[in-house]
Amino acid sequence: MTLPLPELPRPLAPLPVQLRPCAGEITDSYIRRLAHTNHLKRSYLHCFLNGPPFWFGKPQLDRLAAVSGRSEESLDRALADASSPRGRMKPNPRTPRTELFPDQPHLPLLIYIDARRGRTIQDLALRHQVPRRLVRLALDTMQPPPRGVERSHSHLDSDLMEPIQAMLDQGLGPKQIWLNLMDDHDVSVSYSLLRHYVRLRCPQRYAPTWQS
Repeated sequence: MTLPLPELPRPLAPLPVQLRPCAGEITDSYIRRLAHTNHLKRSYLHCFLNGPPFWFGKPQLDRLAAVSGRSEESLDRALADASSPRGRMKPNPRTPRTELFPDQPHLPLLIYIDARRGRTIQDLALRHQVPRRLVRLALDTMQPPPRGVERSHSHLDSDLMEPIQAMLDQGLGPKQIWLNLMDDHDVSVSYSLLRHYVRLRCPQRYAPTWQS
């Protein structure tokens, strides 16, 4: 008797509308833009990029590369947190020993802001009248706080307490709350942290066994 061969997983297809990641952008921001442009729920694309069984973790870079039409190398270079743990900026071994622009200390931030608006390296060099080499170095070495995604590693932000409590009052569990925060409030939080918070707030609902 010949056993049937296991079915190979189908390769991921690129999304219909592809976007170039902005230099210094964080992964959550890039996924949000991809989802919006392709008329997808952000939570759906986020979970899809994680893949089973860890639907709520950090998206896999190879899956993001496949659906975005970009190489893993280009994503790792452009995204500020691509190769680091969730919610943390990746370490940078090329930090300059001195100020790049001693006479214009705020210039790296201005370059970063313009880069997030989609300007190319050439455009940035011409706009700010600096060499392209220094533009790349400014973007590579700057570690700005993530924009558009408020997250803490040890506790949930105080601004989230009210919407989370409202959803708890509606009887929603941590999984649905996580999805609603991402889709309706444009906020990405650690699922394990959220689940722990909900369990502390509603111990009677989840005793004696934990259900999400």
